[in-house]
Amino acid sequence: MSSDPSSHPVTTRKGRGQSKKGCLTCKSRRVKCDEVHPVCSTCSRRRDACVWTEEPNNALQVLPRVARMALKPSRNHQLSVLPLNDFRLKELELLHHWTTSTLFTCIPDLPTFRYSFQISLPQIAFQHKSLLHALFAVASLHMHHLYPSFGYLPLAKMHCQHSVLSLYSTPANSAQLEASVMADILLATYWLAFPAWESTLSDVVPDVFDWLPAAKKFMSRIDFYKQSWAEHNSPSSSIVAPMVLDYEMNWAVIPFPETFMRIYHPEVCPYDREELEDERYLAAYEAGVLAIRNCTWESFMTPRIQTLAMYGFLMLVPDDFFKLFMEKRPRALIIVAHYCSILGQFDGVWWYSWERFRHDLQHILSLLDEKWLPFIEYPLNVLAMKDQPLDGICADLVGSSSVAEVNGSNYLDM
Repeated sequence: MSSDPSSHPVTTRKGRGQSKKGCLTCKSRRVKCDEVHPVCSTCSRRRDACVWTEEPNNALQVLPRVARMALKPSRNHQLSVLPLNDFRLKELELLHHWTTSTLFTCIPDLPTFRYSFQISLPQIAFQHKSLLHALFAVASLHMHHLYPSFGYLPLAKMHCQHSVLSLYSTPANSAQLEASVMADILLATYWLAFPAWESTLSDVVPDVFDWLPAAKKFMSRIDFYKQSWAEHNSPSSSIVAPMVLDYEMNWAVIPFPETFMRIYHPEVCPYDREELEDERYLAAYEAGVLAIRNCTWESFMTPRIQTLAMYGFLMLVPDDFFKLFMEKRPRALIIVAHYCSILGQFDGVWWYSWERFRHDLQHILSLLDEKWLPFIEYPLNVLAMKDQPLDGICADLVGSSSVAEVNGSNYLDM
């Protein structure tokens, strides 16, 4: 008995629809992706690497435009993330490097700090993705500084992006204070250090207008943490309390001229007087000067807590000040120039260099009229210590007016 093929019903297999925005791993297997980030449910269940062409950028909108652009992966490197319980050798390497090397380059040299950042921080990070990725981002950037040809920079970008996405996907709350504040501090460190390595990839050298707002963004929630600690009446129990609370410093002689210390006083600095009539502007400038004097400089001059100098200014200066800075207001520019001049004096640190200071100062000087030179005397004298000539318009600006020697100026012994 012959069978007629046409007599049999044709069964068509209903294909499982693919998501246009799904991960590349699911697309390659031709299965539907639920688009859960950073690891979709299918890849998590199969323990596959979840690869995306790009991450959703809604959470990244908290960053300045240049910072968002810097986080984009290059054409040769796509973002790949495994579930946190699927630890890879690369992450183990980064964790080891953090605990044996990186933390010693950016944390105060005190036993309490060292134990907290070497032992307690990794333990907390295993429970909080934002902190774990921030730790990996800073460690990767440090590894890139040590081994620039080993491909650690794309890895640093990837972990920084995932940390930001995780950190800002949920509002800050008291239940995760330590993890959130530590992630913010590490991300601020990342953005302070990042321009030096990004500049090797293009002709455009990121400067202070790129990295400073990004670093500040991650320190702007410190007041919330301090209030929460106060409400819980147990600030000393936190491993990061010393980073954001008061600490004892060596009150050294302030090397700044009185013209700078009183730059927000109209009788000392009569230029642009109208902005000083706004109480918010006046308070912002005063906070900037006091942050330089009472934290940044004193930390720099106090043995064993010098690295707090890079964090103190970002913690203490209000957001209103950084708005004035991004508007290129002369007083704000001058205050930031003093901050950069202190960072530029650190010897052998990987997160800020003398060349970075020189580049940042040159940009600031190019935006100032000659009348503001007396108020930027200290940064110019710091630059002169290494006999580094300025270029172009900056050289003409400095050459048109004499800059007093440090020992001959009117300094405040306060």
